Amino acid sequence: MLSPLLVAALIAAPNPHRHDPPPVAGQTVMLKASGVAFTPVGPTGPSPGSLTVTEVPAVGEERGRVLVRHQGVDVWVDRAQVMTPKEAVAYYGERITAEPQNTSNYMRRAKAYELLSDWDAAIKDYDELLKISPQQSAYWNNRANYYSRRKEYDLARAGYEEAIRISPTSYVPLGNLGNLYSNLGEWDKAVQSYDRAVKINPKYGRAFAGRANVWREKREYAKALEDAEEAIKADGTSPHTWSARGQVHAALQKLDAALADFNEALRFDPMFATGYYHRAGVHLARKEYQPAIRDLDTAMQLSPKYAAAMTRRAEAWVACGNPRRALADLDEAIAGDGKYAPAYRQKAWLLATHPDGTLRDGKAAVECARKALELTRNPGGSVWEVMAAALAEAGDFPGAVEWQKKAVGDDGYAKEKGQAARQRLETYEGKKPFRAD
Repeated sequence: MLSPLLVAALIAAPNPHRHDPPPVAGQTVMLKASGVAFTPVGPTGPSPGSLTVTEVPAVGEERGRVLVRHQGVDVWVDRAQVMTPKEAVAYYGERITAEPQNTSNYMRRAKAYELLSDWDAAIKDYDELLKISPQQSAYWNNRANYYSRRKEYDLARAGYEEAIRISPTSYVPLGNLGNLYSNLGEWDKAVQSYDRAVKINPKYGRAFAGRANVWREKREYAKALEDAEEAIKADGTSPHTWSARGQVHAALQKLDAALADFNEALRFDPMFATGYYHRAGVHLARKEYQPAIRDLDTAMQLSPKYAAAMTRRAEAWVACGNPRRALADLDEAIAGDGKYAPAYRQKAWLLATHPDGTLRDGKAAVECARKALELTRNPGGSVWEVMAAALAEAGDFPGAVEWQKKAVGDDGYAKEKGQAARQRLETYEGKKPFRAD
C-alpha cells in the first residue's frame, strides 16, 4: 500500500501532458494558413507537398502530428498547424479584436461556428461583414446559408437573391437558391435555379447534384441518373456528388451500386454525416439493421441535432422489434427540431398501426398526423395515408376512407405503393384499422 505522503506527492506532481493540445481525430479541423506542408503516410503515398484548403477531416493522430484526409488521400500535418473548431473560434476572436476591419478573420470564425453548428454566431459574424462591405455577393450568400440551416427560408431566399443581384454571373448563390427551393418542395423553381447555375458554369458539380435530387423526388429517374453522372464528372472528389448518385441508385433499388457510391462519398469525407444517413438507408433496405444503426449513431455523433438521422434510426428500431426505443428517438427528434415533419409522420404511423395494442394511441396519432400535414408544404400520398391510418385507429372510418382515397389518387405515390394503398382503402371501407407487419 502506498503511504499517504507518497499519494499526496503523486497527486501534486505536475501532469506532463497538461498543456498538450486536445485530441482532434474524428472531427473536421481548420488549417491556420494556406499552404500547410504535409508528408505522405508511407512510401506509396503522394509526394510531400502542401494543402491549400481551409478545413479537412482528421482521421487519426499521434504525438505532434495529425493524419488528415484530402481528396481521398491521407497525409500527415503538424498538430501546431491545425485547430479544432473551438480553438479556431478563440484564435480568430483574438485576431478580430486586434484587426476589427480584417474581413478574412470574421469569415474564418464564421466557418468555425459552422463546424460547431452554431448558426446564430455565424450569422452575427456575417452581419459584421456586411456592415464593413455591404456589396460583397459572397457575404449575402454565406449568411443566407446559415438562415437556411435555421429554416428561416424567407430570410435565406432574400439573401440569395441579393447575392445574385449584386453579382448576376455568380453561380454559387443560384445553386444554393436551387437547394432552398428543393428543401421547400418547389421543384420547378429549384430546376430553374440549377439550370441558370450550370449555364453560367457547366462544371458546377453541386448544381448537377442538386438537380439530380429534384428529378429523383419527382420520380424522373433517367434524368436524375444523367445529372448525377454529370455531377461526378464535374467534381469527382465531392461527397455531395457521389451521394446524389447513390440516392438515385437507392431509389432504383440498385442497392449494391448505391452502397458503393455512399462508400465513395465517405472515403472523400469521413465526417460527412449525410453520407452515413443515406448509407444507413441502404442497409435498412437490405434488412441489415445493426449496420444501419451504427451508421446512424455515427451521423448523430457528427451532427448531434440530426433529426432525420434520429427518425431513420427509429425506423431501424421498429424493424428490430423495439418500438418503444423508436418512440424515444422520434420524441427526441421532435424536441430538437419541432418543424421536422417526417418525425411526426413516422410517430403517427407507429401509434396508429403497430400490432402492440399497449403502444397504439389513436388520439395522439391523429395529432401527430395533423402536425405532419401542417409542416409539409406539398403533401402527397405518403402523408395522406398516415392521416388515414390515424383516423382509422381513432375510429373515424369515413375520414380514413376520404384521406386514403386522396393517397390512392396521388399518381406518383400510387405507382410505387398502389396495391398496398388500395388494400388499406378496402380495410377502412370495412371499418377496420390497419395493422403493420
